[in-house]
Amino acid sequence: MGFTIFNLVFNLYMSALGFSNDLIGVFNALPAAAIIFIGLPVGALADRMGYRRFIVASSVLSLLGASVLALTSVRPVAVVAAGTYALGFITLGVLGSPVLAQLSRPDERVPLYAASNALTWVASVVGFLVGGYAPELAGRLGAGSPTSLVSLRAAFVAMALLQAVSLGLLIQLARGSNLRPGEVVPVRQLLQVDRRRFARFLIPQALLGLGAGMLLNFVQLYLSQRFHLHTGPIGLILAGSAPLTAIVVLRAPAISRRLGLTRTIALSQLLTAPLVLAIAFAGSLPLAIGLLYVRQLVINTQTPLSQVFAMEYVEPRERARLASAENVVFSIGFGGIGPLLSGFLQVRGGFELAFGVAAVFYVLAGATFLALFSRVRLPSESS
Repeated sequence: MGFTIFNLVFNLYMSALGFSNDLIGVFNALPAAAIIFIGLPVGALADRMGYRRFIVASSVLSLLGASVLALTSVRPVAVVAAGTYALGFITLGVLGSPVLAQLSRPDERVPLYAASNALTWVASVVGFLVGGYAPELAGRLGAGSPTSLVSLRAAFVAMALLQAVSLGLLIQLARGSNLRPGEVVPVRQLLQVDRRRFARFLIPQALLGLGAGMLLNFVQLYLSQRFHLHTGPIGLILAGSAPLTAIVVLRAPAISRRLGLTRTIALSQLLTAPLVLAIAFAGSLPLAIGLLYVRQLVINTQTPLSQVFAMEYVEPRERARLASAENVVFSIGFGGIGPLLSGFLQVRGGFELAFGVAAVFYVLAGATFLALFSRVRLPSESS
């Protein structure tokens, strides 16, 4: 819920602070730049030391960033606080897939990951509504326009409160669960992995991150600047697709049983491309909303399947490191090069050019994944 609020409000808040779209793209890239340097060490150390302390430390970092965002409108401080929050949350997210893989059997993983993703989308409904209407409510209570800095900060207050609740729950999880890896990796072997397998999986992830980063980081500004919407309607629009996405994600195991993991993942990415291209040229709000909804349903069919694929494609002792490497590579595209390139292209050719290029990367991602893994069969597929 908290991260959904952040995704909804951050770009709008940076725009209200007076930053241009291309500079906002730079800010979106900062957490990705940081994760490049800490992602792989975190994954390597988590493989050796266990996940408990990393889960708690990352949550504390996110709470600190969220709290500062809720309290200040000073431009440099706000930028640093946003980076701190995002960095903590991204680091926490690195450990999600390895933890689920460790606590499950092969025959449980596809439905377990699907349920986990579905719950995330259910939670995002609340996040979109709170993030969208907290500024509207603050404006009505005297903070000014819903687009003012003070009003937008009301969403960050809610985000900080949710993060505080999350910290308490994660501390309980860390205390009550066996989150140490089954095999302790010697220090000298922390960076010794199956490089060929890692590279094969990470190439399509990098392409997918580029396409997603060029589009998703600017959906809020797309709706705001093209259709002149405030945070409330934008949050309501984005929340509307979440329940449908949760249902589709829960159907992912059944789809994968018919088509196989690899083909389902690849087709989901390939079919997203024409939808992104149509979004770029949509001239009416209802059409844009419909296309955004369908795109979200199609691409998220592959999300839990891709997570299962990654965790079963490598040895158990390498899972956290692959999750870290995947996060680093995806973040370079999604939070780094993607928004930088998208902001640059928007200034020169509008959303049409930027989203059009994003569609090309979706095609490349799906085609590459299918070419590399069309003959791979994993334990969960046998189950």
